[in-house]
Amino acid sequence: MRSKPQSTSAHSIFSKFIAWFSLLAVVLISASSIWTYYNTNQLIRITQERREVALGKGLALAISDLIVTREYAQLESDLRQIMGNESVESVMVTDLNGTVLAYLERKSLAGPVTSNFSIASIDLPKNFKGQFQVEKSGQVSILWYKVDSGIPLGWIRMKTFINVDDALLNNLRMNILLSVSILFFGLFGIAIMLFYRAKQKTQEEELRLINSNGQLHNAAYFDSLTKLPNRLSLNDLVESAMAVAKLDSDLLAICFLDLDGFKGVNDRMGHSSGDGLLVAAAARMKKAVRDSDSVIRLGGDEFVLILGGIKNKEQLEILLKRILELLASPFMISGKNVSVSASIGVTIYPDDDAPMEDLLAHADAAMYEAKKQGKNAWVLSRNSK
Repeated sequence: MRSKPQSTSAHSIFSKFIAWFSLLAVVLISASSIWTYYNTNQLIRITQERREVALGKGLALAISDLIVTREYAQLESDLRQIMGNESVESVMVTDLNGTVLAYLERKSLAGPVTSNFSIASIDLPKNFKGQFQVEKSGQVSILWYKVDSGIPLGWIRMKTFINVDDALLNNLRMNILLSVSILFFGLFGIAIMLFYRAKQKTQEEELRLINSNGQLHNAAYFDSLTKLPNRLSLNDLVESAMAVAKLDSDLLAICFLDLDGFKGVNDRMGHSSGDGLLVAAAARMKKAVRDSDSVIRLGGDEFVLILGGIKNKEQLEILLKRILELLASPFMISGKNVSVSASIGVTIYPDDDAPMEDLLAHADAAMYEAKKQGKNAWVLSRNSK
């Protein structure tokens, strides 16, 4: 009979142990779930900020030339590419004084994109340090990015919606509620699952960021009309070609080319026909040179040809004559035959053993000399003779 109280006492102790153990398990699981919830939010926030800064950097590279040349129509076109990201609420480009050059916005997440012409200027950020600054305002993140390609050119202000993955957060909340009813050992499985999902989400965001960077790189370094390398690619291509020419002991021809009569085509037939002529001329130039050579569009009807592997000046003369003949042949533009020609200025490295910037200047000066001599011709820079 005395064993009964002992049994009851033992049962009471065991019950208390189970109760405290269960409470401890609930507290630990809840704390772990809350910690996981917080860190997942941090991962999403950091990934979003990285994406915003990468978008700002890529956009600054893409539009720096457009700000200098005041090609505002193309500037707005480039901004529309950024607005293709539905999380971007608005993007604005200003000059150094805060005067608005282009401003696109949408009123709601994934809403239609419209141009805003009602704001002439804005106040620029004060006490700005570095090249970018990220601010949070309610459900919107504001990125200020300084456009600086060697010299300050202006500012980018980009607003993005703080788009938190609700499905992920709801699952986390549910896991917190369910964790109260499970044992201590369930903590590890839940934590591993949540961290795995958070890691997956981060990897997906990083992959989207890499793809976005690749697209912005192409937009920054390649001409959107002719698909040729643009002015930003010029220095790297010239330096690379000079290094190869020096290694192979070959001649390298750097040529400035300007289309004769292009302005007349634009004036008579319109800019659409002018664009078609530029695309067709670029295709003929690419056809005339070798795969190892480069054709770069500087802007308008100005191009640079980088011709390597030249053994002698006679070989160069044959190549340049072929380019002139191809460009002088009529083009079929908008159903009409259009005739233009080209003036080419050439300098030869290492005969002209000047710094890269001077080589380009010498070729440019020789091109203007070809214009003076009657056009549809090429002229060798006196620095190469």
